[in-house]
Amino acid sequence: MSILYLATQIGPVEKVTTEEKRFTYLDEKLYELQALFDLSKALNSSLNLKKILDTILLTPMGKLLITKGVILISKGSNAFAIESLKGIPKSLSGNRIQVDNYPSSPTYLSEFPASPWQALLLKNGIELIIPILHDQKKLGLIGFGKKLIGDALSESELEYLHSLSNIAATAIQNGIIFEELNDVNRQLDKRVQELNTLFEIGKELNSTFEIDKVLNLLAYSIMGELMVKRCLIFLVENDKVVLALNKGFQGEDELKTINDPKFHSKLLAAEKSVLIEEEDESKFGLLLKDLGIAAFFPMRIQNETKGVVVLGEKITNLKFNKDELNFLTTLGNLSMISVENARLFEETLEKQRLEKELQVAREIQRQLLPDACPKIENFEIAAINISSLEVGGDYYDCIKLNDNKYVITIADVSGKGAPAALLMANLQASLHALVNTDLDIIEITYRINNLIYRNTGFDKFITFFFGVLDVKEKKFTTVNAGHNPPYLFHKDRSFQLFETGGLILGMMPNIEYESETISLKSGDCVVMFTDGVSEAMNGNEEEFEDKRIQECVLKNFECSAEDIIQSLIDSVKDFSKGAPQSDDITILTMKVH
Repeated sequence: MSILYLATQIGPVEKVTTEEKRFTYLDEKLYELQALFDLSKALNSSLNLKKILDTILLTPMGKLLITKGVILISKGSNAFAIESLKGIPKSLSGNRIQVDNYPSSPTYLSEFPASPWQALLLKNGIELIIPILHDQKKLGLIGFGKKLIGDALSESELEYLHSLSNIAATAIQNGIIFEELNDVNRQLDKRVQELNTLFEIGKELNSTFEIDKVLNLLAYSIMGELMVKRCLIFLVENDKVVLALNKGFQGEDELKTINDPKFHSKLLAAEKSVLIEEEDESKFGLLLKDLGIAAFFPMRIQNETKGVVVLGEKITNLKFNKDELNFLTTLGNLSMISVENARLFEETLEKQRLEKELQVAREIQRQLLPDACPKIENFEIAAINISSLEVGGDYYDCIKLNDNKYVITIADVSGKGAPAALLMANLQASLHALVNTDLDIIEITYRINNLIYRNTGFDKFITFFFGVLDVKEKKFTTVNAGHNPPYLFHKDRSFQLFETGGLILGMMPNIEYESETISLKSGDCVVMFTDGVSEAMNGNEEEFEDKRIQECVLKNFECSAEDIIQSLIDSVKDFSKGAPQSDDITILTMKVH
């Protein structure tokens, strides 16, 4: 075979081989581009982040026969979580690591300074790290181990993996956004469900005004919704904490603890829900764990704690989460409003009952006073009683003994309201029983004093003015047992006081009283009153005082007995200038013609 022949044969052979290599390289590039294009379509066809991450790992691992792979997703502040892994322990899934030296291009871990995250990945067979960037935002990292055949990755393979990470970035970003939207939707769905639950429970709570039913509904709602084993509800009543409901805490030691005021104080100190942590080694935390208490939360109205709900562990032994505690706090506050409404309802019913009873008492007391003062020849008598409350302790009376004699009396029982009214009724009954006997005015007063003393406490007493009017002789015999001295105004506008008598009724037993008899003349005017008149106060805390009574009577001296009374009442009201009436007012006037 000639050299020329060999040359002609070899020359074209070498040319074809180079040509083939060029076409082979282009074919490989075209194949890679087609593969990346297909991968891009596959990745962007899904919004499921897990599926996207698995595809990103499995595609190059299958193509390049890589044995291990991992994808870490950024959680902010250089923190990354392992979200997908192949060929390494699944126990690492979800682990968070801190990456302080984030790479800008594919980099072998051996080139990084020693750090915990680098050591963790190297330990698990990851050698190469590729950044996942989207608009310069760090989305995550892709890590790969060695090839199955042990060869190092070529430049073209590294370029392929880098291109893959760039293509994957958009799909990952979309997947993260989709997952975040799903999380938001799940949270919204959960909130809607919670609102629906609160609405339904709220309807039940508002359907009753019984506190026990409200608390039972709250307890069963919590135990049913969250599968809670045991429950305690404490309420604040009259500045004291009371155990209003106990579901499941029955042990002797448990009952002793939960009824301890110190335990109550600790619970009330919390202004928000408290989750008992395993690592809580405080004295109170250990106590709660010993009782099997997992969480507790306050029930508040207008930033004031009105109660506390204590929860035992769940039947599932799962921990309470923040959302559950927020839900329970809202439910507790809603229930507390219902409890307060129930209390107000009960108080309203009680108030209405008391008002009805007071109205009856007022009517009874009114019947104890004269319907009208007697019409007596040559005498004009008028009287009025105005209680500061429904019932009071002021008393006046005009009792006919015979055609010639009448008992005229006025009294003021200490205190106000129902207790004073009862004592006033006692006085009225005693007086009516004794005046129809043969006893004189001093003896009657003596006996009434002893009766009041025996039947009342040391803080109950009565100021009492008692007179017998002889209309034929125009004489007035009186005893003053500590009462505001009545006035006797004369026609010439001079006046004197009825002061003779003794100590107020009920203070001491066996008191000796004195009487006096005064002859009445035409033109005289007797004015009796209780301290609700003389001690009426204005806005400057000044009292009306006796001098104003004198001035008012003298100014209206020529008026009728009723008009004198009305002028006194008008003067007191004008002096008080709209201030509330602080005491009972009783006035009795008697004019002599």
